[in-house]
Amino acid sequence: MFPATVLASRLLVRARLRHLQVLLKVAELGSIKQAAEAVGLTQPSTTHIVADLEALLECRLFDRHARGMRPTRVTNALLPIVRRVLDAVAECAEVASALSANANGIVRVAAISGAVNGVLARLLPQFTKRHRDILVEVVEGDIGQIGGWIADDAVDLVLCREPGVEPAGWRFTPLVRDEFVVVCNTSHPCARRGPLALQDLWQETWLLSVLSSAPRRVFDELTASAGVRPPMRLVSSRSLAILLEMLRAEPLLSLMPLSIVSQLLETGQLTRLDVQVPVAFEPIGLMEPEAGMGAASQAFGAFVMKSASLRA
Repeated sequence: MFPATVLASRLLVRARLRHLQVLLKVAELGSIKQAAEAVGLTQPSTTHIVADLEALLECRLFDRHARGMRPTRVTNALLPIVRRVLDAVAECAEVASALSANANGIVRVAAISGAVNGVLARLLPQFTKRHRDILVEVVEGDIGQIGGWIADDAVDLVLCREPGVEPAGWRFTPLVRDEFVVVCNTSHPCARRGPLALQDLWQETWLLSVLSSAPRRVFDELTASAGVRPPMRLVSSRSLAILLEMLRAEPLLSLMPLSIVSQLLETGQLTRLDVQVPVAFEPIGLMEPEAGMGAASQAFGAFVMKSASLRA
């Protein structure tokens, strides 16, 4: 096996993006035939590309069996990296296309889910209408992912809650108040009741939030303090679409940040119960570099600061 530096040089000289595309599709589909159809190649060409990449890396990438192709542990370790490379290629194409057409600037915005639903969904239509020449790229992630993007200089501005430690050279400004609310579908029996206390709801069935999330932490603290273990529907997901469908399908309650469900409440897809959750929640704010912002980032940051400043 050659050292990593030798393999890297070999890949730079001989590997092509098509190698990565084929590797990803074969791993995802488990079939040379289906992968070939997905990328628009013949089966022999796809087989040759896999063999060529295995020769370049000097390792087996797939175990062949009667039902198709099974990724080896090497391939499973490579797949996240390959996806990032192909995503970067798509981003390059997006930026080049926009800037060669009518865009005069680009701003890369990272945001937590609450900021996407509670801030960007409202403000982006207004901003893009006023600034038709600025391409806005939005990536959604948790604060851990966003910290990595900041370190890699992959984002220009961030919408999040105040981090425990601000990244060096960045400042945080709180903008949008937030709170925890209890929500359900409009046909839930509790939706027709007047003011409630939390103790009135512990016999109802609840939908779990993700273990590492703030709503889950607060829910666990509240139930532990009350000495209760409410019935649970055991689905845990960060996907708002999944949570919404679960709440629509069954008479469930869920503890959620208002920022995430505000649009669903406004459109009547969910109902907010008249109950106070006695736990404060940090506001959403804008984190921006203290120096060195481009004109597009300055315009977007100023718009967000003006439009969202301490909005309830």
